Amino acid sequence: MYNLATGKAVTTIKTQNTPTYDLPAPRDLSKKQAEMVRSRVSFPVPVRIGGVPAVVAVVPVQLAKQGSGSAQAGFEVIAARADNGKLIWRLPVDIYGDPAGKLGAILVEPGDGVVTVAWTEDGYVTGSFAVSLDKEPRMLWQRAGFWMIGGFGDAVVGFREEPDEEYSMAGVAAADGRDLWAKGVPAGVTWAVKSNDTALAKLDDDSEQAQLIEIATGDSVVSKRAGLTKRMSCTHGEGGTVLLCASKQDGALAVDKTGKILWRRAAGDRPDGWNGTVEAEFKDLFYVKGKADKVGKAGAFVVDGRTGRTVSADAGIVPDRVNAYAALVYTDTGTEVHLAKR
Repeated sequence: MYNLATGKAVTTIKTQNTPTYDLPAPRDLSKKQAEMVRSRVSFPVPVRIGGVPAVVAVVPVQLAKQGSGSAQAGFEVIAARADNGKLIWRLPVDIYGDPAGKLGAILVEPGDGVVTVAWTEDGYVTGSFAVSLDKEPRMLWQRAGFWMIGGFGDAVVGFREEPDEEYSMAGVAAADGRDLWAKGVPAGVTWAVKSNDTALAKLDDDSEQAQLIEIATGDSVVSKRAGLTKRMSCTHGEGGTVLLCASKQDGALAVDKTGKILWRRAAGDRPDGWNGTVEAEFKDLFYVKGKADKVGKAGAFVVDGRTGRTVSADAGIVPDRVNAYAALVYTDTGTEVHLAKR
């Protein structure tokens, strides 16, 4: 963990078990390495444990053998204080079966007193498990046939494997893993894209259109007729109120937590058009990399998610990650830290 004001490491928390992926320290990660590990190891997520701000990381490891058994692939869930980096607890997680491939934690969703994890094997989603955010953590449930793809509050949503080798779309209680609802997968649906920290999830199918569903009920709140497309990526800033869905080809639209459309911007190069890619977000501000100029330099601008207006037409460097204190920019030689101006 790093103090972003100084760039110095506050503490280094090592796993008790051998990590699956041998990588340098975060400050030494190249952009290529960061993109590779992003598909196998999810970013740590902010949570609260016993009322204290904390972060939780899920690290693929080789679990030490127990008794006469052999070492097995699994995870180590690590919680640390957000203010000083001190370890709060760690919990080894032994998943079902004996995985033959390399495990990954592709998605970590914090909820109400629980964190839910979707795990992969050699890049393929295999199952999900949940851990309590108590001072003494415990495994709450795991399901090898349930593939979580998003969550909010006390519910997560994903695909459930059925006995006939078909699949249904299901909502699951984060606290105990019981089904809240299940529906047949709509014709042509291929995947559901996570909508960060919102009550909505995006569904794509074999058409060019997409829809948003409510995680708690499975009900559609933004239909395919609303203009949402498969090529649009939906993002949400930490602490924000707006979900922004956008692509260079199809423009942008923003919705609130109920699915109400707040504004749209059509694709194009005109002043009120949309011609960029969202790279980072914080609260209701979205940092966008625009169209490259004649010398190949891409401009950057910042959009207010509540109104759709451009609040900064020259934002300089677009960050890869941003919060209230600093922005991180991944380069080919390491990670740059840009502190917030006050």
